[in-house]
Amino acid sequence: MSIPLDFEVEDQFFACAPATKRTKVIGLDDLLADYYTQQNKVLDSACVSSHVSKVDHSEDEDDRNQVGNEVKFIELANECEKQMSQIIAEQNIPLWGQKIFGQQKSPPLFNHSELKDCKLLEPLSQCTLGANFVYSDKGSGWAYLEELLVNGWLSQLSFQAGFVEAAVASWTFYKAMYSSVEDLQLAACDFWCRILSSKTESGQPSVVLEWAPGYHELKEALVAFGYLSNSSVNGTLHSSSSYREASSEGPPLNIQSWIKILSTCFQFRNFQTFFSASEAEEFLLVVIRLFLERQLQGLLHCLTGCMQSIMSSFTVEEWDVCCENVAQAIADSVPRDLNCLRIIECISGSSTHHRRLMSRTAIHMLGIIFAIKVTDVKGILKSLVSIQVKDKECKFLLLYICLVLFHSWLLTTDDSVEKRAVVLFTWNKFLRDCSCNISSTDWRPYASKVRSKASYLLQTFIL
Repeated sequence: MSIPLDFEVEDQFFACAPATKRTKVIGLDDLLADYYTQQNKVLDSACVSSHVSKVDHSEDEDDRNQVGNEVKFIELANECEKQMSQIIAEQNIPLWGQKIFGQQKSPPLFNHSELKDCKLLEPLSQCTLGANFVYSDKGSGWAYLEELLVNGWLSQLSFQAGFVEAAVASWTFYKAMYSSVEDLQLAACDFWCRILSSKTESGQPSVVLEWAPGYHELKEALVAFGYLSNSSVNGTLHSSSSYREASSEGPPLNIQSWIKILSTCFQFRNFQTFFSASEAEEFLLVVIRLFLERQLQGLLHCLTGCMQSIMSSFTVEEWDVCCENVAQAIADSVPRDLNCLRIIECISGSSTHHRRLMSRTAIHMLGIIFAIKVTDVKGILKSLVSIQVKDKECKFLLLYICLVLFHSWLLTTDDSVEKRAVVLFTWNKFLRDCSCNISSTDWRPYASKVRSKASYLLQTFIL
């Protein structure tokens, strides 16, 4: 069986012996290739381990950065909250305003006398209908007189007759002060203003008054209005809503008639003396304090005119004494807040009396703030410039008020040029410190306003 068959011998496939496997010879190139392959594997494993370690380190660094960012965010949020609280604190500073009127009282009783003997109404007796109304026993005569007053006929009768009897004069004044009917009280006020302001060509009054309101009548009306003369019971207004809680409190509508009649009385003090100097001084203080009543802002023009009329009635000798008394009384009654600036703004003017009153009021307020005598101006200025604006506890609102007050005094003072030069040098230096040492990013209440005000005043005064 081991002998091949004939066809197997002839087949070349079986004829060729299988080739023996040769052993491969490892050369230098193969060794180098293996070496570099191993090196690459080592480098790859090192890179992988390095990448893993870097990932671990980057995660730790990210954690640290996240914690740092959270801390910075908290600090920033706290700073923003602090600034917002400072801004809100400035907005919460109460506005100017003082409670001048309290509970209103009942008006005094008026004694209605008979109109039968009224000479002013004699022309009406010629008319049967008018006579029936005037001489009626049922009191309709006064109602008829009200119609004459509202329609303006009563003033025409007064100008025609040239006099006003005491009964009619006191009755019209009572209606102007205490009537709750608006048309009637305005007509009565207009009646008195026309009668008091009327003059002849020679400067004499056109109408002779048998009765005229004096200090007692006007003061009695003021008391009935609920005027609070004692500064210790006056409350500063912190909100307009709380001020409207009591409907029976606050100034009545008749206060406008009171102001107009008072102003007219002082305008024509030259031909009839209604008040003494001390009484005029008291009424001037009342009118100035009315500027602090927020509900009387619509009567600002009337109040200003009334104040000017009272101030103009003083002689130079009287004003030297009264101005000091009024300034001291105002400074004592006004709280140390924005009410000070409101008063200074309202009493400012171009006349000599206005300038002196503003100067004395401002220096009296500064004297109370720093507890220094008003005669020691250098001491007041020294206390003012000693305020450190960089101090965290600096009260910028009070500093702002002091800047305005001292500026008002400096504008209207009568000191000599030498004294002003010394004061101006210290004043300008302090203004420069305020404008430079207060940062524009200082959010403390009134810090920016002090900085702006100091910069403005620094440009106003030039040595």
